[in-house]
Amino acid sequence: MTKPREQFIECLPIFNALGDQTRQAILFLINEEKGLNVLQIATKIGLSRPAVSHHLRVLQDAGIIDHRKVGRERIYYFSFEKALKKMSRLVHSVETSWQSPKTNPST
Repeated sequence: MTKPREQFIECLPIFNALGDQTRQAILFLINEEKGLNVLQIATKIGLSRPAVSHHLRVLQDAGIIDHRKVGRERIYYFSFEKALKKMSRLVHSVETSWQSPKTNPST
C-alpha cells in the first residue's frame, strides 16, 4: 500500500483545483446546466474564454471534469470518478496508518 504522504501528493491537483473560487463557480454552473461549452461558461461567469479554458484545463487535469466533442464544440461535464477514487484511497490510507493521539488523563 502507498504511504499517506504519497497519497496526499497524488491528491494535490484535486485540492488545488477545488480550492479556487472561480473553479468552484464553474463546477456549480456545469452541474446546474448539465454540460456547457467554453463560450457559455465565459458568458455566464463573466470571464474571457482563455481564462475559462485555463480553469477547465486545471479541473480536467485533476480528473474532476471531462469533455465530449459535439460538432466543433467541446461540452464540459462532471467526470470525477478518478478523483474520488484517489481521495478515497487517501482517506483509507490515513485511517489505517495514522492513529489519533491518546488523551492524557492528567490534563
